[in-house]
Amino acid sequence: MTYTPPGVESRRAGTPAPAPKKTSGLAIASLVLGIVGPCTVGLGSIMGIILGIVGLVKIGKSAGAKGGRGLAIAGIVVSAAGLLVLPLLAGILLPAVFGALETAKSARSANNVRQLCMAAHQYAASHRQQLPPADSWPQVFQEQMGLLPQVMADPGDDKGGRAYAMNAALDGKGVAQDGRTVLFFECRPGALPAGGPDLLPDKPRHAGRYVIGFLDGHVESVAPEEVRLLIWQPKREPGF
Repeated sequence: MTYTPPGVESRRAGTPAPAPKKTSGLAIASLVLGIVGPCTVGLGSIMGIILGIVGLVKIGKSAGAKGGRGLAIAGIVVSAAGLLVLPLLAGILLPAVFGALETAKSARSANNVRQLCMAAHQYAASHRQQLPPADSWPQVFQEQMGLLPQVMADPGDDKGGRAYAMNAALDGKGVAQDGRTVLFFECRPGALPAGGPDLLPDKPRHAGRYVIGFLDGHVESVAPEEVRLLIWQPKREPGF
């Protein structure tokens, strides 16, 4: 007697084989969105959960015509996991992003101070090697040197007010290649155009350090505890 596998006899009789189940597109989309969810700031994860639930409902109502139940469940689980991981990723990435922004602002502020030092040297070159008057240098730089007001403003201040002051001890003094004597520095909003370390902001604006330009034209970011080590009152008149 020849063995006949189950179902063969019925097919021989003309009964069509059952159609294969069609995988639910919602289930597939749910899994894909769950995987890319963290890259979409959680929006993909939320959509992945929604599509996964809708996919499960439609699979259940299809009377076996649709498959992909496992994919839908996996999509929901992966999407939910993505939402749970998102705060952790934010805690790691946001400080790095803010740090990069602060570094960029500090670099722009240093560039502003560098331009102020260059303008002072250019002024001195045409004024017997003497620095500009400390009390009126902003007007002198704009009217005689063509310096834009934006250069005197802090990059992080939307109001655009003057954010730098000149060392009053160098008023009308000669220039010199002195790398420790302060020439320009960050100051508090509304401060006088010239003065000493008492005009520094109570709290540094950029990454906990002050941007300071020196008599030789170079610029540094100086920690608050290092300010007292700088030369604010030169012992002799530079350049003479």
